[in-house]
Amino acid sequence: MSSSTSPLEVSTSSLASFTPTRILSETTSTGSIYVLGTLHDLPTIIHLQKTVLESEKVGEVLRGLERLNVFLENQPYFSTHAWLKPTPDRSPDLQIKIICPASETHIKKYSQQERWMVVETPEVYERVVLGYIDGFDESRLGWVYAILDGKKEADRILYRKQGEDGFVILPDLKWDQTSMNALYLTVLVQTRSIRSLRDLTPSHIPLLNSIKQAVYTTVKEKFGVGSNKLRLFVHYQPSYYHFHVHVVHIEAEPASGMLVGQAHMLDDLITLLELSPSSGPSILAQKTYTYPLGAEHGLFEGMKAVGAITFD
Repeated sequence: MSSSTSPLEVSTSSLASFTPTRILSETTSTGSIYVLGTLHDLPTIIHLQKTVLESEKVGEVLRGLERLNVFLENQPYFSTHAWLKPTPDRSPDLQIKIICPASETHIKKYSQQERWMVVETPEVYERVVLGYIDGFDESRLGWVYAILDGKKEADRILYRKQGEDGFVILPDLKWDQTSMNALYLTVLVQTRSIRSLRDLTPSHIPLLNSIKQAVYTTVKEKFGVGSNKLRLFVHYQPSYYHFHVHVVHIEAEPASGMLVGQAHMLDDLITLLELSPSSGPSILAQKTYTYPLGAEHGLFEGMKAVGAITFD
């Protein structure tokens, strides 16, 4: 959201005025749904997701049931819908995320869409991807810069290292912070010179190692989770072109962003940089990447035009 836009009020009354227009996508296994509509006369995406149940509160939840509707009874199997008694101190039932105003890029990103495998050679990167990144609207990174500059979400920062080689660690919006098994953090680097993993060189090895060690120490101190329970990875293509690292508990339910093709383990990137020549393009810059790309992605038509996507 640009600085000229008036702050959005988020309350039960404001959300009640949301007018849905269509479902963008939904996942029944996780109780997640993205809905496009209008809020305060602005295009808005609302993401509703059932929160993860804390294991130690199972007994409390069962004692707090208000009503059951048994719709399958075939001993030994039973299925029922349940309603909880509304109590102010119990865990929330829903996690709600709001994107307002939602851009056309946001709408495409969260819409259900067909995906195709792309083969991106260094030549394809130069011909298609680099121009796309150069044309990326920097205003879309305003929320990142606000975090790095300490203007937003300062109370959510778990770790901050100042300087050009600095970075911050904070909870990702995908984590409701109720279940350690669903732990999801994001590391944002301070420098604006690294837009994707293709920009990494051997000179960045100290930065990446510093991120890894800070994540391990911070997660252990704050949440009691050991380094052997964490996945640290980088997306390619990323959702936004400011280098960041994803930190996810190994028991978290795999999402599309954790699958082969898009997720690249941080340790693997460090190893490839260690094997790269000290001068000239790194292995990461010279490498061919194969990854899934949605038909609504801004790169799709360019990739199709240069034959990076094949249609059998």
